[in-house]
Amino acid sequence: MSHTASETRNIGTNKASDTIQERLRLIIDTIPTIVWRKLPDGSADFLNKHFREYTGLSLENGMGQYRRFLIRAVPLIDERGNIANWYGMTTDIEEMKKAEDRVRLIIDTLPTMVWTLRPNGTIDFVNQRWLDYTGLTLEEEIEEPTRPVHPQDLPRVMEKWLADMAAGQPSEDEMRLQRADGEYRWFLVRTAPLRDEQRNLFKWYGIAIDIEDRKRAESESRTLLDAIPQQIWSGPPDGTLDYCNERWRSYIGLGLEELQGDGWQRMLHPGDRERVLNAWHESVTKGTLYEQEERHRSADGAYRWFLARGVPLRNADGRIVRWYGTNTDIEDRKQAEEELRRLSGQLLRLQDEERRNIARELHDSMGQDLVALATMLGQLRSSMPVAERKLRRLLSKCRDLADKCIGEVRTLSYLLHPPMLEQAGLGDAIRGYVKGFTQRSGIHVELELSPCVGRMPQDVELALFRIVQEALTNIHRHSGSQQAKIRIHRNSNLTLEISDLGRGPSPSVPRGKGDTRFEFGVGIRSMQERMKLIGGRLEVVSSTHGTTVRGAISLPEEQ
Repeated sequence: MSHTASETRNIGTNKASDTIQERLRLIIDTIPTIVWRKLPDGSADFLNKHFREYTGLSLENGMGQYRRFLIRAVPLIDERGNIANWYGMTTDIEEMKKAEDRVRLIIDTLPTMVWTLRPNGTIDFVNQRWLDYTGLTLEEEIEEPTRPVHPQDLPRVMEKWLADMAAGQPSEDEMRLQRADGEYRWFLVRTAPLRDEQRNLFKWYGIAIDIEDRKRAESESRTLLDAIPQQIWSGPPDGTLDYCNERWRSYIGLGLEELQGDGWQRMLHPGDRERVLNAWHESVTKGTLYEQEERHRSADGAYRWFLARGVPLRNADGRIVRWYGTNTDIEDRKQAEEELRRLSGQLLRLQDEERRNIARELHDSMGQDLVALATMLGQLRSSMPVAERKLRRLLSKCRDLADKCIGEVRTLSYLLHPPMLEQAGLGDAIRGYVKGFTQRSGIHVELELSPCVGRMPQDVELALFRIVQEALTNIHRHSGSQQAKIRIHRNSNLTLEISDLGRGPSPSVPRGKGDTRFEFGVGIRSMQERMKLIGGRLEVVSSTHGTTVRGAISLPEEQ
């Protein structure tokens, strides 16, 4: 029987198709999962070898072992849009489901509440501990996930959560959650995103940790802090403030929210603000103790002086985790100091006036009397006969003593009140004093005077002269140094330095390696007081290598 060319081609095509189908069946039979095909009516017309082997091995005496499978199916649509066949595969997920069950069991037994959310924030799972605590079913929780949140916390909580979710960042917040019996307890709620290898977010995981005991302890501590008659504050490592007790809030007349962050800075006196903020920034940056005297505005607008102290709290690694501080009212002490300073200034002025009077009395009265005495002794010696040698020698000695007294009286008069200070100014007065000091003490003094020192107000020149005088006297009496240096420089400020290379004032008990504390006498306190009275500041830096007295006062460029 012969075939036409067309029939021959069809036979060849069918054989090729049968071969391809046979190879495809072989491949499908070797796939380690169940593959099937069904007709549009749902009846199966193909099952691969894995399906037959699985179902055949699982049947025994009519009893089967059931395993869980993931079934996926897609339709095959013909040219007319009708379903021609269904193709599908069934994947054994029994072990995966067992693993999931084990994980779920672990999550349900964790001593904390756990949940998961879809990428859009929709909740899809909560563990058994959450359900036990809230008394809700999973369906109720999914339908109304914010139901347990305290109504007063809900707006704040939702605002923060929506912002964190939009940013795709971990979220942390504290909130009150309602228990099944209606009681609210505080929880620390943390939520973190889970991302795939392409950094796409596909799940949120969250936990809620009961912090009720901690919050109660904090509340009790704050009650105690509010009862303490002291202003107390604290804040994070960045130097902002997040807590202050009732004593401070009532004094300043502001709420905690207004004081938090940098809000506390509004209470500072304008004259103290720059100094205080610079000192606080330095303490925060370096992690050093903070201590400043500063004026704080009260609720009625009045300012009072406070001693502000701050100390850093560090963790085991030495990193600062928090700042704690106090403000102590020192207004009464400052007023007393101001009164003692006023009295001290008055005393110094009276002392200077008395020195001026004594100097004038010595120069005008005693000095002149001594000059007259020396003159008369000279005349008496000249009138005596040459033969009276013994009496002439005695008169010569008396004349020498009188001349010596005249010199000492003039020196004492100058030390008490140098007339050159008023006549020629500070520069010439110090030059004259240094020259006499070197002659009297044998100490070499290097003097460095800025050409633009010029004239200054009388009280300023007198105070600076007395400071130089007292400093050189201390060097002579206490340091043992044979060298000293005076440096006076003036631009917008006038700076004064007196230094030596001696042993410094009497040392007391050392307070640390390479650091010696010195007890300063009345002379140094007098210098400091004089500098305060003219609006300046003075410090004394002393060590075993010498002492430097350093003062500064603000002055205009020209007087």
